[in-house]
Amino acid sequence: MRVAATPVAIWSALQDAETWLSLGMMDSVTDSVVRDGRLASFAWTALAAGTRHKGSALTTGCVEGERMVLALDSSELAGELGVTLVPAEGGTAMTVSLTARSRGILAGMFWGVVSDALQQGLVTQVDGFAARF
Repeated sequence: MRVAATPVAIWSALQDAETWLSLGMMDSVTDSVVRDGRLASFAWTALAAGTRHKGSALTTGCVEGERMVLALDSSELAGELGVTLVPAEGGTAMTVSLTARSRGILAGMFWGVVSDALQQGLVTQVDGFAARF
């Protein structure tokens, strides 16, 4: 997806835990930790099937201005949420990726539905995130 903002502007936004609300399945974030100007970790919650789930996000991959990857962890799922930025004429080519796997028995039983919801939701969320820039 192309956005008008520069990679530097988007990178700066990614260092704020609140930004990730518009890129993942989370509906709240707390306890963010920033080290040397980079987002290191935060706690998150998500509402799924009428149940509030708590998890954590840890920055595991980071190439300043180019790529940022969060490892997501909770009792029911684990995965990675990443953003790649490439300078492009008039702005930035941005790619968002999400990989997820079930961890609990309950999530495993309903993983097809959960996976479909994550996939469909991500497209809408990325479009909304891109519109900010």
